[in-house]
Amino acid sequence: MNEEKSADVAARAVRRLATAILDARSHGAANPDVAAEISALADRFEAVAADPGDCIGGKVGTHDGVLERSPVSGAKNPVAIPLRFEPGDDGEASARTAFPTQYQGPAGFVHGGVSGLVLDVAMAVANSGVGRPGVTAEMTLRYLRPVPLYREVTVRGRYIRAEGRKTWARGTIEVDGEDAVVCDGLFVTKELSL
Repeated sequence: MNEEKSADVAARAVRRLATAILDARSHGAANPDVAAEISALADRFEAVAADPGDCIGGKVGTHDGVLERSPVSGAKNPVAIPLRFEPGDDGEASARTAFPTQYQGPAGFVHGGVSGLVLDVAMAVANSGVGRPGVTAEMTLRYLRPVPLYREVTVRGRYIRAEGRKTWARGTIEVDGEDAVVCDGLFVTKELSL
């Protein structure tokens, strides 16, 4: 297995492990032997890990290599959900997912901050799809109804318009085809020449 593929496989395994640990604990199934094994494996990886400063990649104002490490869509990030955004027509990006336990806020529902994080990335992906990558300057979230755990939802980002360095977008999380969370965002590009 090559290094690129093994990073993706390891990240998926850690995501599965995180969900299993949370779900097992909620049923009183803690296992000290497994805990020791996991701790020893973490020690092994920490011993060979690069300096954190050497791991920062990508360029400001672009998505060059950033999405693979994203806490939302990063296949190589073990804390990512991960969402796989599909580009659509007219500056839209969408993905489907079901949020597991580690994203819980109120019992049985996704944490509102996680919803905001997910919509920030959805809007950024949509903006990048029309050649308007940038950084988030402002987000306004409206929570219309709770987003349930373990139920398929649709996440959408939509490019709205641009003016100079500013780009506006909207993101939604839909449950059963209805908006549950709506976010309006303002993004700013690094340079004026696009």
